[in-house]
Amino acid sequence: MLTDSESSIAEVQSELLKLPKDSFGDLTYIPSMIPRLQEQYDKTDPGILIALLTMNFLTLPPSSAIYIPADGVHAYLSGSIIECMARSNNVLNTGFCPAADRNSADLFVNTMIYDPHKSQDCMLENEKWDKSASGKSKVFRPPLSEFAVAWTVLEGGKEKVQSVGGPSVLIVTEGKGSMQADGKTHELSKGYIFFVGQGVEVEFEASEGKLEVYRAFVE
Repeated sequence: MLTDSESSIAEVQSELLKLPKDSFGDLTYIPSMIPRLQEQYDKTDPGILIALLTMNFLTLPPSSAIYIPADGVHAYLSGSIIECMARSNNVLNTGFCPAADRNSADLFVNTMIYDPHKSQDCMLENEKWDKSASGKSKVFRPPLSEFAVAWTVLEGGKEKVQSVGGPSVLIVTEGKGSMQADGKTHELSKGYIFFVGQGVEVEFEASEGKLEVYRAFVE
């Protein structure tokens, strides 16, 4: 599929659209996704066939998370996400991008893992965080040692988070407020990013609406 001609890729999509919806079994989203992806990218993009015929389709509500292992194929189609990656400079693209930006198809298929999974297998649930004083901070712990991600939501009030045993980077994704850290007060607003050093306790306070903060850390 990655090396087929553009005309063939477009033709396969046309043939899929001719099939009755019930012929797709449980995957009834496929025919409705084809025109959406054709408009979003291009009907000659091989990523459309790869995504629809070989990958799980997930709709993620707010606060949900997924874990994608190294060399796992994935594509984000719409919406906003927080993505945290282990240190890496090896990202391979063969679809959903201009042809000039695509990597070698052979390199892509030789690198990718081929273990089949159900869509729910990649879901990552949040857990209680023992560093949270009020319980308003949760933590996502992927099955690796490089990092975890804390998630704080405040609708008024304060939240004190004990120090962690390593450095961290946080980003504010919603709302306004302030953060007390190392004897100083810092303004918080959507898009603000801070580095928090090892052993530094922080306290968040919401001032307008819901304050939402994600914090990647290692310890």
